Amino acid sequence: MTGTTAYQRYHQLIEEVTLADRLGFSTWGTSEQHFSPPSFSIAAPEVLYAAIAMRTERITLRTMASVMLKWNHPILVAERLATLDIVSHGRAEVCTARSNNLTTLSAFGVDPSETRDQWEDGMDVLMKAMTAEKLEHDGPVWQIPSVEVVPKPYTKPHPAVSVAASSAQTHANAGKRGIGAITFDNYFGFDYLQECLDAYRKAFDTADHSAVAAPNDYRGLYVATAYCAQDRDEARSVARDIAMDYFRFILNLYIPLSKNPGYTYLDTLEQLIEHQDDLDWLCEYTPSVMIGTPDDFIERIRRLEGMGIDEVLLRIDGVGHENITKSLELIGHEVIPVVDPSHN
Repeated sequence: MTGTTAYQRYHQLIEEVTLADRLGFSTWGTSEQHFSPPSFSIAAPEVLYAAIAMRTERITLRTMASVMLKWNHPILVAERLATLDIVSHGRAEVCTARSNNLTTLSAFGVDPSETRDQWEDGMDVLMKAMTAEKLEHDGPVWQIPSVEVVPKPYTKPHPAVSVAASSAQTHANAGKRGIGAITFDNYFGFDYLQECLDAYRKAFDTADHSAVAAPNDYRGLYVATAYCAQDRDEARSVARDIAMDYFRFILNLYIPLSKNPGYTYLDTLEQLIEHQDDLDWLCEYTPSVMIGTPDDFIERIRRLEGMGIDEVLLRIDGVGHENITKSLELIGHEVIPVVDPSHN
């Protein structure tokens, strides 16, 4: 957040997750982001997770997401995940990704047309590293001689695995693999979200998962901007700038990315560009924005549940620590007990 140092924000974040743990939130996560100040400043999330694990008791800690490309060796991802799972007493999960940031891809020397193949091969290595007594792999990206990867996770056979998915194709790939899918940055509307969920469900139901150690049909939705207040106008006033800034940030990523093979699902951006200054339209049309009252949150979450979403992940950030705390408390006291009474 502009005007806040990384030192201040990291320690505020630890306080916020500790509060969320007490309030009954199910999961916390942060992404691995590089070269995107001031909006994103967490480049080494696994270090931050260890600090949070020591201050929380129940909340699941999920990387959101670990980029499975050549700069992030899948064995290292497996070792870090296992370590977090051990120190958190089995509360670790991993969401993987192939990146949608051309600046990051360029800085680390990755061709955008190769990200899907790198993710696929990296996932094969990751799953073997978590479960196999001896890991040996000869793939198109990674060639690894017989090695024993330690430590192994506390959770058996391994922590839950998912992928950050924006396209229907990535949702289908996740279903085929038998891993969860978290829909990210879906500004394309509820019909497109349903298309992605249907692609996942069809692929999961028709795939042979007999060789998968722990098939997982989890479906989550990442809400890119969320803020809850007792008054809708107040909520939109507080969160307007961060919502519109994040939306424009995503547009600036998507417009050049849509010209690359493997990202052609982004070629229908005209409607988004037309509404890039219209917060009310974003709140109503897109699943990726949830700004309003507790009743608004309850209504939206129930709609998403009816579509097949298992968990809604809210990015509440960029509005100042005090406002974030207020929003967390309001959701914890007035939304969670209604939509998930098991957390009372």
